[in-house]
Amino acid sequence: MFLVLILLAILVIPHPVLAIYNPLSVPNNRYGIHIVDTNDLTDLPALLNTSGGDWGYVTMVLSDNERDGGRWQTLFNEFRRMHLVPIIRLATHVEGGVWVRPTKDRLYELVTLLNSLNWPTENRYVILYNEPNHAKEWGGTLDPEDYADTFVLLAKALKAANEDFFVLPAGLDASSASDGNAMDEAAYLEQMIAARPEILTLMDGWTSHSYPNPGFSGSPYARGRGTLGTFDWELGFLRARGLTRDLPVFITETGWEHSEGKSFIGGLLTSDQVAGNIQIAASGIWTDPRIAAITPFLYNYQDTPFDHFSWRRLGSADMYPMYDAYRNLPKTKGQPKQRESYILKNDLLPKKLVAGSTYTLRADMQNTGQGILSVGDYMLTVSDGDTPIPVIVDPLPYLEPENTGTITIHVQMPNKTGTLQITATLHHNDQSVLLQARQVALVPPPSVEIRSLLGWRKTGDASNVSVLVYDNNTLLQKFTGLSMKEGIVTARGLTNIIPGNPYRVVILVPGYLPRQVIGALQDKTTTIYPKRFLPLDFSGDGQFSWADILVGIQIAPLTVLARFFGP
Repeated sequence: MFLVLILLAILVIPHPVLAIYNPLSVPNNRYGIHIVDTNDLTDLPALLNTSGGDWGYVTMVLSDNERDGGRWQTLFNEFRRMHLVPIIRLATHVEGGVWVRPTKDRLYELVTLLNSLNWPTENRYVILYNEPNHAKEWGGTLDPEDYADTFVLLAKALKAANEDFFVLPAGLDASSASDGNAMDEAAYLEQMIAARPEILTLMDGWTSHSYPNPGFSGSPYARGRGTLGTFDWELGFLRARGLTRDLPVFITETGWEHSEGKSFIGGLLTSDQVAGNIQIAASGIWTDPRIAAITPFLYNYQDTPFDHFSWRRLGSADMYPMYDAYRNLPKTKGQPKQRESYILKNDLLPKKLVAGSTYTLRADMQNTGQGILSVGDYMLTVSDGDTPIPVIVDPLPYLEPENTGTITIHVQMPNKTGTLQITATLHHNDQSVLLQARQVALVPPPSVEIRSLLGWRKTGDASNVSVLVYDNNTLLQKFTGLSMKEGIVTARGLTNIIPGNPYRVVILVPGYLPRQVIGALQDKTTTIYPKRFLPLDFSGDGQFSWADILVGIQIAPLTVLARFFGP
């Protein structure tokens, strides 16, 4: 059934243009490490993102009994926070000392899981299994044709599911001879390619286990097959058999055994000698411009059979000397591509604004991409076409993927009317994300006309009237010294309002209690009708209290009556 589904996906679903990129085309920190325990993950930035480095690589295994999507998403979120690039090597599980051969019916489940995750980077690095030229790694058999079939089927399924999967073949053991338990790498590759030549076009990079052999104790200066330069021999072999592309190299296993472990093995190099070899390799073969990642084997292993590869001392938090040697290597500040995507939950830019006004504009924004929005790494700009508009941006919220926060800008609009083509854009590294683009009409400052009654007077004339316009509790504008004629007063030249939005308008008439109206102010003249003004503010403090009564009884009765019923 799975084969039918895959064939339908390949034949029916349009093939997307591949979005993967060569990691060597951007600033790239090639240094990484291989881990087997995810609890070690939090230790790795101190090893890989030091000495100028950032976004180092981590190789780790995803087996078929660890396919909890929630767990893996939690791990990927940690990768993102710590600026680490995962290289995920697929595996099955061990039965009777042998890794079972992957079954085709479980590949759909695997593709679904991998595609459900929000990866930390645009490239989704996936290695399709491990050293199948060892029988124990492929169900107890040596079957390069079957591995080739599995590779092609799974590679096509991954690429059909998502254009970002960066498919890597299994690293092979270059030093094994054909003895029934293993197959010579050259023979294995020969049969793989003969069975499925499209392998050479489906792989996006090359995985190499460039160990310093013999005995994981070889010279860092040695070159050729079975040395730190194994990858160069492998690429030459592939070119001779039809490879026409330059593949970035991922050395996902390399390193020397050291004499210290659960038992001391005197014939091996000391950890100090291994540290020295790392420094030699880093200034020599590992500078090859084709190398995208180097993840030595192994950060931490506390038991046989890999205790002599472990960089962490057994039963201790202390590290062997190769840790410091690797940590202190000069590194590059990597900038792997991430899909930046943000959506506004509400408009940041209104349709109309008032010329010459200053605004504080807010919008809720959700991170729907891969990056983490943080202060200092991102910049928000506002422009009219190619012309920047002066803007002050409040500190951007810290937003991990799927989180929502508020962005706030303070912007000064030009003192002219007309239509502007305004865009709000978020910038990070060399990427720009358009948040909103809108035609914004700049209108002349409008007016607000107040119509009301002063007590029960026949005429409604007053002087020194004040009109205050609030956005909630923020005073936007204050008009003073206005005159009211027959109950009408007009405040002209409203600025800093967004036409159509509701505001609170407060009217102060000397001797009368204040009135306020909450309503939308339009782009021309808005007429509002406050309730009748009551002439009870004898004390002039803007409210009715005992002070008004005390003052009122001291005023001549005719004067008081005139406020209520005068002409």
